Amino acid sequence: MWSVRKKFWNAFAVFKFRRNKPVVFPIPEDTPTRIQTVPFSSKYPSIPVDNIVVADHVPKDEVAVARYYFYQFQVWMYRVFSPMQAGLPQIDKDAHEALAEAYTAKHRKCFPPPTLPMSLEGDVDLGLLAVQGPFTAYLEKVSDGEYQWDLRDLSNYEHHKGLHLLGVKVLFRVEPSSKSLQPYQIESELGVHGPADRDWALAKRIALCAISNHTSLVRHYNWVHLSSGAPFAISTRNNFPGDHPLRRLLWPHMFGSQNSNLIVSKGQMAKGGDFETCFSFTHKGMCHLFAETYLKFPIITCDPEREAAEHGVDGADFDTPTLDNLKNLFDVMCRHVDRYLRHYYESDEALRSDQRLSEWLEELEKLIPNGIGKVVGDDVNFDSLSRLMAGLIYIGTVQHELLGTHLWNYQLWIHKLPARVYKNGNREPLDVYQRLVNANFNLNVRRRKLLDDFSYLGLDPDGVKLLKQFQDELRELDEHMTREGKEVWKIYPANLEANMNA
Repeated sequence: MWSVRKKFWNAFAVFKFRRNKPVVFPIPEDTPTRIQTVPFSSKYPSIPVDNIVVADHVPKDEVAVARYYFYQFQVWMYRVFSPMQAGLPQIDKDAHEALAEAYTAKHRKCFPPPTLPMSLEGDVDLGLLAVQGPFTAYLEKVSDGEYQWDLRDLSNYEHHKGLHLLGVKVLFRVEPSSKSLQPYQIESELGVHGPADRDWALAKRIALCAISNHTSLVRHYNWVHLSSGAPFAISTRNNFPGDHPLRRLLWPHMFGSQNSNLIVSKGQMAKGGDFETCFSFTHKGMCHLFAETYLKFPIITCDPEREAAEHGVDGADFDTPTLDNLKNLFDVMCRHVDRYLRHYYESDEALRSDQRLSEWLEELEKLIPNGIGKVVGDDVNFDSLSRLMAGLIYIGTVQHELLGTHLWNYQLWIHKLPARVYKNGNREPLDVYQRLVNANFNLNVRRRKLLDDFSYLGLDPDGVKLLKQFQDELRELDEHMTREGKEVWKIYPANLEANMNA
């Protein structure tokens, strides 16, 4: 039965990948019906999360009937002929053999297999992983020369039976001679261990599992899609008419949000969905995790420079390659928004006098958990507004890539970054790994690229030029990064999608 089940769901994943078409963004029109927010559980009764709010309806221009019913069929099939089968053997102990078994020739015709990052080669280098790749935002300063990953709260959420709890704290020291970080202590349910202790390797696996789970569930889906992406799109539609210059600026980076979240939440978060079956938490534990971490969303994550400063990492005496990469991307976005604003507004006072803009900011403050004050501050001006708008673009493009699609080269090496750590020492069973592979595979479907031409959205010849200039600068950055040499961990402008949905 597993052979039949596997063939069906692999064929389904490949069919879905091949049939996906990048969305064409229409010229925005005035919003005919204001979008209201309702509790998450009112739209998804089988997912008992009340405090997350979602749109009460999908805007007409986002409705994709065929896609909606196709996904409904997929969710129905999860119940009728689940991708999961109890009692299966473990995946092969050789990571490459396990991948070859799960990622078939038909998959590979659609998309190349993952590349193993340097940080995961051999014995995983936690210090390198802390500054290079998708997990860099977890690093926080404790004291001079000492930093941490603190994920101890993950122990509070119900795990599947037989798994180690994922609540961990990893402490790092700076190695001045190499300007790198070295882990020296891990606190977990096993106790407190150092590199010389017998249980260090197991504690390390638990830490790696924790950060992989948290990235996919919290930082990616909860914080990018639900906490920030949806409110951004709702407020933009509600407060700017179709011909407002700021609606045109933001449109490519938020179109499709409500439709995407409506469709995908069912398959990911429902009982028997991807999140419950691929990762460590039961459905109850996952819902509890989403409810509590939604309330903790930090808007500062939209600004890599300020987030790093708040975490005590910016200007640290060790190398921060991914942070540098992210800051370069964010700088291009900030310059773009600043130029655009200065074209349409004469002064800071003119910004503050735009009633539509004021109402947009007020609704963002209301809808985004913990508000937007840490970015905007007390004064609306070119600088604060540029950083906020660039940050919202950054979340849906760079952050979504870093925490979602980019995991392709990390999470599929499940021997290094486990999705679950079993107390009996077993590796993940075949069905868990196969579903994780297909879920990550479908994150890589073709979407509208950030470097595609959106100049048709410009309101006037100068607006068109400004939209083109943004893409010209992104291409220049991409060419510069490529000349430096291709690296698995880098986020290249050419790989970025225009937003998290299209």
